Amino acid sequence: MSEDTAAQQTDQHALTEWLLSEGFTAEEIDDSFAPMLLPARRALGDDGTRLSARQISEKTGMELGAVQAILHAAGRPRSDDEAAELYLPVDCKLIGYAQQCLSFGLGNDEVLAVVQVMTEGLARTVEMMRYAVLAAVAEPGDSELDVAKGTGALAAKVAPVLGPMTQDMLRTQMLHALMQEEVSATERLAGRPLPGSGQVSIAFADLVGFTSLGEELPPEGLERLSQRLADLARDLAEPPVRFIKTIGDEVMLVSADPVPLLEMILKLVDAAEADDLLPRLKAGMATGLAVSRAGDWFGSPVNQASRVTGVARPGAVLLAESAREAIGDADGFTWSFAGARRLKGIRDEVKLFRARPAPD
Repeated sequence: MSEDTAAQQTDQHALTEWLLSEGFTAEEIDDSFAPMLLPARRALGDDGTRLSARQISEKTGMELGAVQAILHAAGRPRSDDEAAELYLPVDCKLIGYAQQCLSFGLGNDEVLAVVQVMTEGLARTVEMMRYAVLAAVAEPGDSELDVAKGTGALAAKVAPVLGPMTQDMLRTQMLHALMQEEVSATERLAGRPLPGSGQVSIAFADLVGFTSLGEELPPEGLERLSQRLADLARDLAEPPVRFIKTIGDEVMLVSADPVPLLEMILKLVDAAEADDLLPRLKAGMATGLAVSRAGDWFGSPVNQASRVTGVARPGAVLLAESAREAIGDADGFTWSFAGARRLKGIRDEVKLFRARPAPD
């Protein structure tokens, strides 16, 4: 037996003895693919209990097919055996929350869609948190016992924060969406812009292929790309251009003068092109009346710029007709008509123009 093999067996024996002393059964340890994570699982609410879809249906009173559909939307395993005990007690709570949403008047399809989208979004969050936890507690050369103790202790501290943190962040996002809708609805109903609004140009720049990169890079790699884009945008943004925020894989900028904003966006796209570590960018820009609230911007040009960015090709900077007209005959650019498109959430077709730096 090699020294490495002997050390590994000693390490595993020490971990097993400690887990047994912590109340885990030999069966739980044997059945686990990663026994060193059992303490963290317990801290997050996994007491070893498993339920079947049939049991969840009986506990909640929800029809079995509906239970299975919601669990599937939540990414839980599927089985033709309705008595197979595959699910955690927290899965039963999920069904309870879904029932409440249905009782509030939400439709079945809408509830399923919400569960599915939340699951997809939280999956990325969990991957980033997993990395953060391991980075915080694991050191090169640590034994499995060291990792088990460290992750278990940190998970026990983090677990009580997860619910309130997720709830408040979700509430913040909903309030932000309602503020945007409030501005749009008021403009539609009143037929005029909100008091306090002003003429500004809005631009977004988006990393191309960011979603597919998530299949190739670890969460920390994606975070570094987003941060690199944000740092680059901040460095290039000079008054009157203002860096507003990052939204996942994109940055948002605003300027009262459209010309410096377009110059900055073109430089940003070129800088990303020259950066070996960044994917290509695509960008969109629109001009109109918007209102600033709590450091953010709301109004029709925000929505329009975002939609224009979505249809831009890699490496391209597209402008809605509103921004093209605002820039007029300013020097430093060449233009090509990119067609008219119907964009989501915008009633009329939007004429699009591609901008390029003028040759020296």
